[in-house]
Amino acid sequence: MLNTIIKSHWTILVLLLSTSTFSCIRSDGDNSKIDDLLTKADGAIDDDPLTSLEYAKQANIMVEDSKDSERKAEAYFYIARSLNILEEYEKSYPYIDKGLAESSVNKNKTLKSNLLQLKSHHYSRLHLYKQQAKQDQEILDLTLPGQSPESMMIAALSLASLGNSYTLIGDYKSAHRYGSMAIEQAQKVPDSSYRHLKKIYKTKAYLNYYKAMMYIEQFNPTSALPFIKIAFAQAQIDNKPLTLFLEIYGDYYTQTGDIKKAIAFYLDAVADKRKRTWDRSTSSDLYLKISKSYSRVRQIEEEEKYLKLSSAARLIDENKNRVRVQAVLDNIEKSENEATARENRSKLIFIVSLSVILLILAWKYHQFKRKKTKLISAKENEIEEKKQMIETLELKVNESFSELIQLAKKNSPVFWARFQEVHPRFLKQMLSIDTNFKSTELILCAYIYLGFSTKEIADYTFKATKTIENNRYNLRKKLGLSPEEDLIIWIRGRVDESDN
Repeated sequence: MLNTIIKSHWTILVLLLSTSTFSCIRSDGDNSKIDDLLTKADGAIDDDPLTSLEYAKQANIMVEDSKDSERKAEAYFYIARSLNILEEYEKSYPYIDKGLAESSVNKNKTLKSNLLQLKSHHYSRLHLYKQQAKQDQEILDLTLPGQSPESMMIAALSLASLGNSYTLIGDYKSAHRYGSMAIEQAQKVPDSSYRHLKKIYKTKAYLNYYKAMMYIEQFNPTSALPFIKIAFAQAQIDNKPLTLFLEIYGDYYTQTGDIKKAIAFYLDAVADKRKRTWDRSTSSDLYLKISKSYSRVRQIEEEEKYLKLSSAARLIDENKNRVRVQAVLDNIEKSENEATARENRSKLIFIVSLSVILLILAWKYHQFKRKKTKLISAKENEIEEKKQMIETLELKVNESFSELIQLAKKNSPVFWARFQEVHPRFLKQMLSIDTNFKSTELILCAYIYLGFSTKEIADYTFKATKTIENNRYNLRKKLGLSPEEDLIIWIRGRVDESDN
């Protein structure tokens, strides 16, 4: 009898141990697959972010229902990073917040810094530089004390990002200080360790690029060249996209006066960018540089071709930026609303647990909540009304612009009057530059402001192309423009200044 009981208990124990062992093996197997997917996501991040996104999403599906907070946050990070590269910022932002909400992130400073660095990049691309600088400083507080190669490279990139922020406001002394600190920080990582880092940490090429760009912004190409060479060589070693590095080589040759070499590098940069079919960013600034370079070597057709490409791309950029900024604001508002909802739930649980003792307090809270709901409802209505107003204004602007284009193409006698109605400050601003402008010169400025090329203006006004070229030349001379200054950008800058 006793032997039978012992055998029975032993059998049960063996079964329990076997089940537990099998569960652990299966769990280890799943974790291995998730890690493999995340490694593949990292490997594809620069060359093919669409593939990287797919790997990260597969890892996210596998880990979503588990309690593995760290792998969840890492999957969210790679999804968000891929979407950032693809310029899907409105989709990226929620994944950044999801990652930061994971419990493991507060214990893992490297993972938290990676997610915050995405936020910094996010703000940078949307030109929200104050938010970017705040985010970079938070990253430095987390990573500068760290000794791991990953922490050092994250800190280096944030230092470079801060330096770039100072470049944008013309504080080159601070910019160079942070740029040098970034390079020095990265140099602390031995080459043997750097080679084995994940791709997301291989940023030495960009650190030297930022330093070179600071000198280019100061028109100091001689000092920029060593950093350009290092950046380009490192980008090739790390198998990074070369567009930025080819472009800055073009900037160097532009400033040293070798325009033919500059054009060659700019065109190589365009060609490199076109290799990446997933790249959704435009080349408006690069096209403008090419146009200006062709202008300097008197290749008028190529100049106008790339100026048109730049103008078209710039319109796309403006539309994208409007959508992106609105998406960020929507996500921030959503985060705040979710935080408010969580706070209200906690308060409700507290009130229920105190029951009758806090009945009076519960009643007051109920009144407060009703009032707050009304305020939120009123605010939502106000936001909706503003959105509708913006949409209506945008529609009117688009309709007016289309009408002006048609009037201009028909050389309509009412074009000039209608143009002044749509752009009421144009005439005042132009006359503030020179009160002796003739009406024909002002109408020519209006055509240029709308983005028409010399040939188009000639066709629509039934004049010879040579006549319009002479008119443009005389206008530039009257305005005192140097050969490097772009006439359309100059006019738009002066006129649009009056709207700010």
